Amino acid sequence: MDQHDPKLQQSRIVFKCRSFEVAEEQFLSNSHPITRNIVKHPGAVVILPRLSVNRYILLKQFRHALRQTILEFPAGTLNPGEAPDLCAHRELIEETGFAGGSWKHLGILYPAPGFCDEIQHLYFASELQKTAQQLDEDEIIEPVELSRQEIENAIANGELRDAKSIGIFTKALLAGLI
Repeated sequence: MDQHDPKLQQSRIVFKCRSFEVAEEQFLSNSHPITRNIVKHPGAVVILPRLSVNRYILLKQFRHALRQTILEFPAGTLNPGEAPDLCAHRELIEETGFAGGSWKHLGILYPAPGFCDEIQHLYFASELQKTAQQLDEDEIIEPVELSRQEIENAIANGELRDAKSIGIFTKALLAGLI
């Protein structure tokens, strides 16, 4: 933390639900009080699963907040006390019906740092083995297979607009995994 960073004075939870909390926080910045509402999130994982050479699994998933089905890579929220790598293994099986045999951690993303403390842990999974999809009762998901070129086209033409998916694809591409 930089010596010029605002100093937290007070924090209180003003809203709480199953997925996140909202805290009202007061800071002092250069002796001036600042109040911010911060979404407190337990963190998440995002997985880029490679099925075979140049074949990747994405999801067509209905997102209630958008009221539409979007294209994205598998992802999920950490359970309390759950390690990110264990969450990634669980979510891959649940959402795709595949288990990853080989895993590589690609770092982290901050999806909305202006108002949320969520950290997304990125994983590349390969050497997949077929299992059974185990969707949560509120999930409407259809796994789809796409090539690298099809993913790039989906990003370019706006079919794939999910920031975490574009982020993990870019990280994997720059790491030479795609």
